[in-house]
Amino acid sequence: MNILAGMEMDIFTPSFPEIMDAFSVNIEQVQLTLSVNFTAYALATLWVGPLAERFSSKNIAILSLVLFSIGSIFCCVATSFSVLLVGRLLQGLGMSGPNALSYAIVYEFYPKHRTKYISILSGLNALMMGAAPVFGSYLNLWLGWRSNFLSLLILSLVALALAFKCLPKQKSHQHTVPELGLKTYLPLFKSRRFNYPAALVVSSAVCYFVFVGIAPIFYREDLHVSLEAFGLYQGALASSYGLMCLFGGALCKRFGEDTCFKTSLGLYCLFGILAGIYGFFLPTNPLVLTAILIGWSFSCALPVNISYTRALGAVKGASARASGILITFRLVFSAIGLQIIAHFYNHTYFPLAVMIGIEGCLALFLGRRIIKRRY
Repeated sequence: MNILAGMEMDIFTPSFPEIMDAFSVNIEQVQLTLSVNFTAYALATLWVGPLAERFSSKNIAILSLVLFSIGSIFCCVATSFSVLLVGRLLQGLGMSGPNALSYAIVYEFYPKHRTKYISILSGLNALMMGAAPVFGSYLNLWLGWRSNFLSLLILSLVALALAFKCLPKQKSHQHTVPELGLKTYLPLFKSRRFNYPAALVVSSAVCYFVFVGIAPIFYREDLHVSLEAFGLYQGALASSYGLMCLFGGALCKRFGEDTCFKTSLGLYCLFGILAGIYGFFLPTNPLVLTAILIGWSFSCALPVNISYTRALGAVKGASARASGILITFRLVFSAIGLQIIAHFYNHTYFPLAVMIGIEGCLALFLGRRIIKRRY
């Protein structure tokens, strides 16, 4: 399920120029394929946690995968942009369960290795995000943009079969069953132990998703990067994050979680601010820019995964709800951010530089609060 979540967005973004040509739409309109997906994803995720805690993670994950598969069929056969948007909406609804519940299942059933296994899940997710644009670029080149959605359909059917066979049947270990309403999230919102780590996780994800959403247009049309090279650039960016996630557990065990958090947070803020400054003073070179962003992506892995684990455990018995609200906030703010950046996009790196520079400063503030108060 986590592999599917990693590929769901990035595999078709290299096809944005072809989709724009196929349906005669502009950049703001094509960004709706992400924004509609993110919004549906976010709203559905609000209900995933309480539903999973009441009816079991397995049942909700299976239902979600069925919806995703139907959405993928709509995208594959779309004859108009409206049908494509309907398919993306259904994919967003369907992706809410697998992504949120995979982290909650790990947190609940593997208490001794939470940080390690959550890092591995994040690593696999990021590696798939790294492989997806490369894979999607060549699928688009050889078979056309519809083949990207066909690959998602095949992967969702495989995930559905595995969910039937492998996911645990038991419900989450709760003594009380939460109500199916938004007020069930109030204990999380009232907890500073949740709010500060959650804010760091959300802000970093929003910055990355907005950049990835604009990158196909920026790299291919404004920096004149070939489709093949663009896939490699995007793949390197996501893979750097994924590799650090995979080795993050071992590093935390060797040097200590607090030491790894402080060191990697400092590097993350440094590269973020550097990436912001680069947009103000120097002409944009795709290789130089990608190199800076690889350092930024690589160093954010440990702060984000450590913060994710702490946020899931901030309120006892609320890990599924915590995972769901984290994903909801990531997606809602990513959808808003995408439309804002698309609106102000002037075919230069400048708007992206401003966004990344602000995130570097915000991460520094949030990280210092987490360290000082040991959230």
